Amino acid sequence: MLLSLSHNWQADGSFADSDAVAQPGAIARVDESSRHEKQRLEDALEFAETIIAAIPDILFEMDRNGRYLQIWTKHPELLAATKQQLLGKTVNDVLPPEDAAAALRAIREADEKGASDCHVIRIVQQNGESRWFEHHVAKKAGSETSSQTFLVLSRDVTERKLGEHILDEARTRLLTVLQTIPDMVWLKDIEGAYLLCNHAYERLIGKSESEIVGKTDLDLFDADVARLFRERELEAIRAGGVVINEKWVTHHDSGQRILLETRKVPIVGAEGKTTGVLGVARDITELNASREKIHRMAFYDSLTDLPNRELFFGRLRQAMADAESHRQVVGVMMMDIDHFKAVNDTMGHPVGDELLCQAARRFQASVRSADTVARLSGDEFAILLPDIRHADDLRDIATKMLKTFDEPFLLDGREVFVSCSIGIALHPEHSTDANDLVKYADSAMYLAKRLGRGGFQFYSRQLTADAQHRLMLESELRRAIERCELEVYYQPKVLVENGRIVGSEALLRWHHGKMGMVPPAEFIPIAEDTGLIADLGRWVFREACRTAAELNADTPASHKMAINVSSRQFQRSDLLEMVTQILDETACRPEWIEIEITESLLLDQQYETLATLCALRTMGISIAIDDFGTGYSALNYLARFPIDTLKIDRSFISSGDKRSAELVKAILSIARCLGQNVVAEGVETVEQAAFLRANGCDAAQGFLYSKPVPKAEFVKLPQFLKV
Repeated sequence: MLLSLSHNWQADGSFADSDAVAQPGAIARVDESSRHEKQRLEDALEFAETIIAAIPDILFEMDRNGRYLQIWTKHPELLAATKQQLLGKTVNDVLPPEDAAAALRAIREADEKGASDCHVIRIVQQNGESRWFEHHVAKKAGSETSSQTFLVLSRDVTERKLGEHILDEARTRLLTVLQTIPDMVWLKDIEGAYLLCNHAYERLIGKSESEIVGKTDLDLFDADVARLFRERELEAIRAGGVVINEKWVTHHDSGQRILLETRKVPIVGAEGKTTGVLGVARDITELNASREKIHRMAFYDSLTDLPNRELFFGRLRQAMADAESHRQVVGVMMMDIDHFKAVNDTMGHPVGDELLCQAARRFQASVRSADTVARLSGDEFAILLPDIRHADDLRDIATKMLKTFDEPFLLDGREVFVSCSIGIALHPEHSTDANDLVKYADSAMYLAKRLGRGGFQFYSRQLTADAQHRLMLESELRRAIERCELEVYYQPKVLVENGRIVGSEALLRWHHGKMGMVPPAEFIPIAEDTGLIADLGRWVFREACRTAAELNADTPASHKMAINVSSRQFQRSDLLEMVTQILDETACRPEWIEIEITESLLLDQQYETLATLCALRTMGISIAIDDFGTGYSALNYLARFPIDTLKIDRSFISSGDKRSAELVKAILSIARCLGQNVVAEGVETVEQAAFLRANGCDAAQGFLYSKPVPKAEFVKLPQFLKV
């Protein structure tokens, strides 16, 4: 009805009845039905005026050419010009060409289809401000085709347009940011089809965004990868939160395999319904490499690439826990390389490192695939052997391992033969504690070393008792000097020809307040291992020098005092200083002293040893090799080092074996050729003394002449000891 009444509106917005104008006074002749019709028209007009007054929009009536025929508005300030200026003009006269063309396109569309909606046109206001209006155009019904007009409802959408502009700018900025970040970003709808992605993701796929949008992962990846990605998306949707996973993929641009850390989070719409999934992926290939490097640094030995102590104990505890639930046996082996220090010191640390690496490979080749070979420290290795059926399995593995050491190691172009010692402990037989199990295997290994090296031993309870006794002895030995429990005994050294005492050997003895006399074989190794030998050696050297000075006072004949110096003492940098200081302190002359060393010392740090021996020899002190023939005897040592005396070991003297007798003769012959003295140790029978005398041995010591005695008894011995 509003459209059918449009031509009866006046320019001022009022309505005029055309019949009343044409026939003034005719109302008096209208019948009752006409009055009713007029009333309906007036009611319709009033209703139309109410509607127009209520709406905030602008209503135009235009012809086909976009000419303004009528305008209704509550806000004339929103018009491009005043109402009077607009009426009769076309949109081409009022609007910019682009906006005028848009308005005419809307009119043509309404002419063809009856209506045209949602055309947004920019209008410059009378004050110069630009605002945006959304036009809805409808063809006016009932008019002749030649005179048809169009009603245009124009709504001010400036605020909405500004909001859209702000959103567009924000989206543009967001997309710009997404395009510049190195992470790969994409958005999918609920069905898994891509809606957008950034350049980083384009480079990963090797396709442009336009080629990716609308596709799914099945179009872009292998079926397995696509299936995994889709499962993670559905997992994120179900969880309603972020889902993180890692996956190796091939990068299209580089062709390299890269590790992606992918985070997927569901996008929730205004109604709380999930509308899609946002994905962000980061290349963590280098990070993963760093993590693996840190892991290897934390749990693997950098030299041999074997598990380290931390990883070994972790696996051991896990194996023990598994064994308890399955009633299985777990074995632990402890190994170290015999005389590794000699190789390390004589051939250099790089060669020592190479020996460790080669030994590690031999250990690994000797065990089962489920076993763990670890390097705990230095030349100390450990093996974890889970699921042991029988102790014989461990014997077989240990034997196989020892056999691999029969072959020489090629080190620095030289073949070197070394052995290893192995200790074995079992869970749960020996312990249910990981630390104790390793400790017990270590004790068994040291037992294997004491029994000759190059073998293996199983742990026994006696080893723990021995270790506890050893620990107690160490504690007591540290107090022995201050408690005055130590004493030096002297065993005379005599000429074989006539029994005349020409010297003596100073021997340390320990009188414990409760244990009584502690054998040297028990406490000397402890002193060596713990470093106490340095303090004990200094004390013995001082006492022996003091005794030598007393024995040689006012006596024309020289009494030679033999003093044992251990390898640990000899390798100390202050040895020469200590010797000089004590000689001065006790008024003992150097020629009264003979220092006894072992053959093994000649192997360790040869250049330093040679220099020290030469310095002692220059001072006037003579040098003797103790227990000659039982160690690493080599004729070139006798020629290179300043050796004065060879002491034949008691094992050659006491043996009735013909071969031992021939070895004694050979040693005596060598000594004569090199101008060295010989002292036979452990002489206990007249027959032994006669043999030595017959073969030209200079001197001897042993129970045949005298056992070691305290100083007070030694000074009372006669000058000649008769046998």
